[in-house]
Amino acid sequence: MGLKSADHEVWSFGLDRIRLALNLLGHPERTYRTVLVGGTNGKGSTCIFLERILAASGLSVGVNISPHVSSYSERFRLNGRCASLEEIAALEKELNPILKEISLTYFEWCVVIAAALFSQHKVDVGIFEIGLGGRLDAANAIEPDISIITDISIDHTDFLGTTIDAIAKEKAAIARPKKPLFTTAKQDALKVIAEHTQTIGASLHIIDENSVFQMSLSGKHQARNAMLALKAAEFLGVRLNKNEYEYAMNTAFLAGRIETVGFEHPKIILDVAHNPSSVICLVQYLNQIKFKGIVVLGILADKDYETMVGHIKSVAKKIFMAPVRSKRSWEMCHMANIGGSGEHSVFESVSDAFDAALATNEDILVTGSFYTVGEVRDRIICQG
Repeated sequence: MGLKSADHEVWSFGLDRIRLALNLLGHPERTYRTVLVGGTNGKGSTCIFLERILAASGLSVGVNISPHVSSYSERFRLNGRCASLEEIAALEKELNPILKEISLTYFEWCVVIAAALFSQHKVDVGIFEIGLGGRLDAANAIEPDISIITDISIDHTDFLGTTIDAIAKEKAAIARPKKPLFTTAKQDALKVIAEHTQTIGASLHIIDENSVFQMSLSGKHQARNAMLALKAAEFLGVRLNKNEYEYAMNTAFLAGRIETVGFEHPKIILDVAHNPSSVICLVQYLNQIKFKGIVVLGILADKDYETMVGHIKSVAKKIFMAPVRSKRSWEMCHMANIGGSGEHSVFESVSDAFDAALATNEDILVTGSFYTVGEVRDRIICQG
């Protein structure tokens, strides 16, 4: 089984398979310095900010992010660009005979391919985003020089627990003895992380300030993610001047993170907010720019969609709801029970909802999940 044939919606937790795979490959992840980035929201943005800062200093950087919006090549970045599908396929073909006896999951394949790809390209630093949780996530098989934990909130309760304490405990497991852990976590989550780092002898660095540099990624919350990246880069020995930092911050881009298509009316905003805390950040930004338009919304059934819709209503003239292309999607029965008379409409697909939104000539927000944004983005950007 390889990357294409593995189901990217199936998780099988544990580190034994991935450790065996890395061992059989001679531990390519040990040929460069590594950073693990965990948390609930802001992981991908933090990875990209760190990538840009390190690149601005002249270092070669690989980034493994999860999930992707349109193409799985987005998961494998080399010096600011996605690896080609052809190179990924060729590497997988090379690795398959060595790993054929191990039933790796999709996520384990992603980590293995990224680890080997970065080694082949002789990167100086490899950045690995934790896909889910931390303790048993495939990327946690890597021994990092630095660990980063972004803000923590309730999400993935079926796998991580239903309380902040339980979730923080899972995520804190990416810390390592005698190594630094940088975090923006607060209150109960921070308490759990602090106790864990003290127990294992990790060095805890609490980030409670924002970056002052202008950024290309929109939203006030990004300033804290940028500061996480800046502090991590400083630990790696990077020192830039003001112009170099600003260049790094202004060249950071990640698809579907408050991504605006067109700046005249009507405009389209794409954002992958997929849990209540990320929706709150999105709504804060939309209030700041005085957005009031049509919301195209598709959410997974295992998310707290009622709370998410409750927040989104404040910026929506109408909400056009639709199922997403996932077996985890919410269904018509879920959507029918939300909203109230005249406040929303239900469509058979995200594309149908988007077409209806375009016909209104109103500004449009597309959000709710990576699947929702991916379906629309493929139409209006990736395919013209």
